[in-house]
Amino acid sequence: MVHEMDNEDTMQPTTTHSQQGGTSRRGLFGLGAATLAAAVLAACSETEDNEITRLGEGGTTPNLPDAEVNDGVRLRTMAGIENSIANAYLRMIEDSLLADPSATYPRLGDTTDLVDLFREHHVEAARTFNDLAVDAGAEPWECGNTRLDDAYLFPIFDRVLDGAGKTDTAAEIAPSEDAVRDLANLVHALETLSAESCQALVAEVATADVRQAAMAIGVRSARQAAYYALLLNPGGYVPDSAPAAEAAQAPAGDGPPLTEIPLPVAVPTQFGALSAITYVGGNGDENGVRLKLNLETPSLNSLAYAYMECAKG
Repeated sequence: MVHEMDNEDTMQPTTTHSQQGGTSRRGLFGLGAATLAAAVLAACSETEDNEITRLGEGGTTPNLPDAEVNDGVRLRTMAGIENSIANAYLRMIEDSLLADPSATYPRLGDTTDLVDLFREHHVEAARTFNDLAVDAGAEPWECGNTRLDDAYLFPIFDRVLDGAGKTDTAAEIAPSEDAVRDLANLVHALETLSAESCQALVAEVATADVRQAAMAIGVRSARQAAYYALLLNPGGYVPDSAPAAEAAQAPAGDGPPLTEIPLPVAVPTQFGALSAITYVGGNGDENGVRLKLNLETPSLNSLAYAYMECAKG
């Protein structure tokens, strides 16, 4: 049996706290829907130039510049690499970073004058590559290689000289316990990088004068790398020929053992290699792990493309 409810009771509104203080929850939903509808209508209305707009319309997709790889790009890239090497050596010289004795290489001595000679060679090499780039119809590249600087050289100098600050997930890392060792190893790595990069360039270009210039610069850098390796590791002509392979290992103190630093050798392989050049340096973190980077010959992410401009200053 169904009872009819009193109309007055069913129609009588119930006063809530939210209504007493302002708009009810249902009213808020209604207000939101009305606001959205008004926004849609406004977006769909005609603009002053009679164009129909869309709600949430974004900008147009940008057109990326052409990343053509040609001889001019390759030569600009090589000029940048040589400039980066020269700039790194200039910092070592101006800040006297190679003058102190090294606990790891006690017989090394101050190699500042020698590295300054290397620097002059790389300045000359950069000038040669830029002249060849201009002959190929490209703009010269007068600064360092952006990739080499940002991903390798700047982080190495920071880690060796300043260490690393404490973060939410890692403890503070002290500066290197032997900065001369680490920067001398960097000199050897950069000479090797120059030699390998020139060797790689020879196979990528067909112009005789470019290949001749690259071979001449590469041979000089390879000789400088070999000579400097023997200063760091006397008797280390080929792998496993050094009398004391543990010479580059600094004591770890009370902490965990530090990452091993490989000793350079004058002739690492029978033929010229194009493999990555492993650099290990700086002090160890809380687990004894040092900074480890692999320097490589130019690739697509390090080329100085025609649309790129050299950073000033």
